[in-house]
Amino acid sequence: MADYHLDTLWRPEQGEHGAMEFVLTNLSDAPLRDFSLYFGAITRTELPSDAVGGQLLRRQANYHEYRATDVELAPGQRWHLTERSLTRRALHSNEGPKSAGLLLAEERAAVFAADLQAAQPLAADPVADRHAGVLPQPQQIEVTQYWSTPPAHLLVTGDLALQREAAKVTALTRRLHPLTPNPFVLAAPEGTVTVSAQRADLPLDGHRLEFAETGVQISHGAGAGLFYALVTLAQLHCHAHQSGGTSGATYGFPLQGVIEDAPRHGWRGAHLDVSRQFYKLGKVLRYVDLMAWHKMNRFHWHLTDDEGWRLEIKAYPQLTEVAAATGHDLPVLPQLGASEEGQAGYYTQDQVRGVIAHAGALGIEVMPEIDLPGHCACVIGALPELVDSEETPASYHSIQGFANNALNPAMESSYVLAERILSEVCDLFPFEAVHVGGDEVADDAWMKSPKAQAMMKETGLKGTFELQAHFLRHLQQFLAARGKKIAGWEEMAHGGGVDRENCLLFAWTTVEKTAELAEAGYDVISTPGQAYYLDMAQSDAWYEPGASWAGFTPVSKTYAFEALNDSAALAEHLKGVQACVWSEHLTTMERVNHQVFPRLSAIAEAGWTAAAQKDFTRFEALSGLMPRL
Repeated sequence: MADYHLDTLWRPEQGEHGAMEFVLTNLSDAPLRDFSLYFGAITRTELPSDAVGGQLLRRQANYHEYRATDVELAPGQRWHLTERSLTRRALHSNEGPKSAGLLLAEERAAVFAADLQAAQPLAADPVADRHAGVLPQPQQIEVTQYWSTPPAHLLVTGDLALQREAAKVTALTRRLHPLTPNPFVLAAPEGTVTVSAQRADLPLDGHRLEFAETGVQISHGAGAGLFYALVTLAQLHCHAHQSGGTSGATYGFPLQGVIEDAPRHGWRGAHLDVSRQFYKLGKVLRYVDLMAWHKMNRFHWHLTDDEGWRLEIKAYPQLTEVAAATGHDLPVLPQLGASEEGQAGYYTQDQVRGVIAHAGALGIEVMPEIDLPGHCACVIGALPELVDSEETPASYHSIQGFANNALNPAMESSYVLAERILSEVCDLFPFEAVHVGGDEVADDAWMKSPKAQAMMKETGLKGTFELQAHFLRHLQQFLAARGKKIAGWEEMAHGGGVDRENCLLFAWTTVEKTAELAEAGYDVISTPGQAYYLDMAQSDAWYEPGASWAGFTPVSKTYAFEALNDSAALAEHLKGVQACVWSEHLTTMERVNHQVFPRLSAIAEAGWTAAAQKDFTRFEALSGLMPRL
């Protein structure tokens, strides 16, 4: 969200060709003084300028720069500038500022430039033949009337906190739905539908929307209740406009009624594997935006795997110099990428901080995954000293076919590496848990390592999984000392497992595994491959893209799956649900969108909406309007 918001109102009654009124709102935490506003607009100022509230400094073609004279804006305050000398009349919202910024004493600052608003809101008659287009489906909708034509914009009237949240959701909406009007404005012509808000005794993240002809009243609980209420309003507004506002439209904006809502699960997650396919930073940020639009709140960032290391680690530059790439002359050969030559890429720590901040502003916490001790082929390739020199090469293979790809629990260097990496990860990510993988270590790993044999003889540990559990319990204690909870895949319960306290496991191999882990006393997230792995093919057709190890998963199957069953342990230990986007097969963005949507929307609804409120026919119709990656 930009710290400054610009609304532009068309005033046809002023001047020979009408006038433009520019209203700049300071949404930052600091006073704004000594500034100039610049913007580009097809409706240009006719020289000489006839401005009120500021002075035209420069104009070249569509570029305009106005100086604010003797103005100081406290946080939440507005500056009004009206230009009454124009080259033409405005006929369309397209003719206002396309972009804008501020020139400050020593820097520039971005400004969000909202749509040019018409002279007055359009009148509309009430109708009943509409639906509330909200996904996930709210817990309660009681709307009796809709606007026949949806309002062009909604005017936010309230304190600085409400203005900031509304500006944030407006910017999100523009990124995801650039062809629909901005839902919220901070200045508008008289008669615009208003939005106000108040705190209320509602569940965490809950909200209540009361609709009337003159405006919408939001009541919200603690947490992200206000944000989710505004997302609901933005969806209603956006989908009503996408329906065209005609008599045959499906979705409308409520005129009279109530929507009351709160999430079903606390963990509503979406995972993204950036190792098998490297996603540029802009795509990662858009993925986070899509999560926010779906009211999901946990981004599981799968940053490392056999095929590539994607996170800058200061202590080990080899991880981004060597392990972040595949190639014919590199330790990891080209795998399942879009190019036969391999691929490369990683995120700097500054970029990661940017993703965390972007997600946090949208109510999303980011959980990193650093896959240990398995899935480390690229790590061992870049740091060959991690291998037991006496161990037979290719003495074991992972299920994906990588030889000797797991850090050896009998070697001190494995612990040193893991602790140094996790120390930087803990400093970088504020989230309460760090996911350390713990999955898919070959069941005969390290059995031909003399060091591992000696360790087992000395400690009494038996076999691969007891060695792995020993290593993972060490990481659990290390993370606990840093104030972090350990998270991992369900295999972290093998070989005696990690301690159940301060731990979160992700059940993936079967639909029954969620209850099994809960009954064993583990807090658990349900993400079964048979329903919530979005790399799975959606049918058994020969040319249908995707994987098949967990069967075939049409949208209807994903939508119908329910993690809760008769297990009493789930009531205590099921913390939520999560979509997993594994990227081996997602070699083009077309494949990504085909695989991920609308199944991601289905999982979002499972995380938010009570089972009794779900309806596949309604979902199927609405999900086609949801944005894509």
